[in-house]
Amino acid sequence: MKTFTVNGKRYNAKPFDFNLICDLEDLGISLQEAEKKPMSMIRAYFSFCAGKGKEYAGKEMEQHIINGGSFEDVTEIMSEEMGKSDFFRSLSEKAKEENAEDQGEETAEEEAIAEEAIAEEAVAEEVSKKK
Repeated sequence: MKTFTVNGKRYNAKPFDFNLICDLEDLGISLQEAEKKPMSMIRAYFSFCAGKGKEYAGKEMEQHIINGGSFEDVTEIMSEEMGKSDFFRSLSEKAKEENAEDQGEETAEEEAIAEEAIAEEAVAEEVSKKK
C-alpha cells in the first residue's frame, strides 16, 4: 500500500473505490465538482487517510503548508490511487462517453438552429425582393 507524509507523519493512501467516493459525497464533494473545490477534495481525502475528521485534516494540511510542505504531497497520491482504481476509471470513461453524447446532441441542436436561421434569412430576403 502506498503511503505519503504530512507533517512528518506517514499515512496510508486509500483506494478510490465505491465506498470512498460515497464518503466524499457525504462530505459534499462530488467527483463532478472536485475541480471546483480542490482544497475541500484534498482535505476530505486526507481526512479519510488519516482516519480523522475534516477539522483535524484541515489543521494538519494548514501546518504542512506553513512548514514548507506542498499540496502535491497529497494530490500525487490521490492521482495514483485514481489511476489504479478500476471502479474510478470505469466511472470516468462513462462520464466521458455521456459528455460526448451530450455534446453530439448539442451540436445537432445547434445545426438545426443554424439551418432554421438560414431558412428564415432566405424567406426574409425573398419577402424584401417582392417589396
